[in-house]
Amino acid sequence: MTIIQPSKNKSKLSPIILVLIIFLMAGFYIYEYNRLVSFNFQIRSLEKTLVDYQTLNSDRKRQSYQLVDSTRLEELAKERGLVLDQQPQYLGL
Repeated sequence: MTIIQPSKNKSKLSPIILVLIIFLMAGFYIYEYNRLVSFNFQIRSLEKTLVDYQTLNSDRKRQSYQLVDSTRLEELAKERGLVLDQQPQYLGL
């Protein structure tokens, strides 16, 4: 008759490997969480920069529209002594 003795076959390395795996997984999750937080911060920063650029772009558009406003151009032409030609003759072929 064979008597099985489980305590003799038990490895002492198994609990150490289990604890090591738990620490590695915890470290991985902490690393991924920090990466996610960093990405969220970068996204918020880029969104703020985008809003700033949109505001700057709208200001530039407003300035350019003011430069080519027809009433302003007519006033500028009068200041420089230009006359509106009623029947312009264009160059033709």
